[in-house]
Amino acid sequence: MPNKVKNMSEIKDLYIEQKNKYDSNLAELEVVEKRLKAYRDGLSSVIVKTINGNKYYYKQWRDDKKIHSELIGKVEPGAAADTEKEIIERKYLEKREKELKILLKILSTEIEELRKFALEPEIEENFTFEVFWKNELSARVSVRKNKVYVSRYIIHPVRQIFHADEITRNQLMEALKLRCLEEGRPDINEWLKYRGLNSYNPLEIVRKTHGVSYNDYIWIRFPGENLRAEDVLVRERM
Repeated sequence: MPNKVKNMSEIKDLYIEQKNKYDSNLAELEVVEKRLKAYRDGLSSVIVKTINGNKYYYKQWRDDKKIHSELIGKVEPGAAADTEKEIIERKYLEKREKELKILLKILSTEIEELRKFALEPEIEENFTFEVFWKNELSARVSVRKNKVYVSRYIIHPVRQIFHADEITRNQLMEALKLRCLEEGRPDINEWLKYRGLNSYNPLEIVRKTHGVSYNDYIWIRFPGENLRAEDVLVRERM
């Protein structure tokens, strides 16, 4: 797989990973905020008051610059445990709320940057391939961004699929499209899925099919492929 496509795939995977983290953190934040609302605003401590010689636990909090307190009960081991647990959880939730908001802010920025690349079509800027008529080299194609250079070794209306030595990338895609199944076929989506393709991309299709047809003996070889006509042609050689 060419480096650019591989790198784009890594970016897309990272985008999905960070998006999932964002969604998970957002869901947790909603739960944290809901649980915080269940606690009294400002609940912060448990104090002991002595009244008529008896000791009592009180929960105490500050609200609108005023200190409020509420009786829990007489001081006994564990008598204030439930309130203490509430205070501990409240402090944890407040801390976690701040952490989640910071994480969401960071993830939001990362996701936006990754999205610019992850959702772009995976287009190779530079690549080459060869076109054969049976086992005879018909053309060698070199793509450099939007420029396509064609070295034509056979000038023939049937054995050659290119009309010029330099064409545009769009013209190249149209030429390759003629070596593919029709885009409007009712079963095209199933056909693409079976071959591991997500969309109708003539270049990726001919990578899978080598552009072979029942109508002629033309086929396409990409770098690294150790193939001959006998390996790919679908009609009997003449």
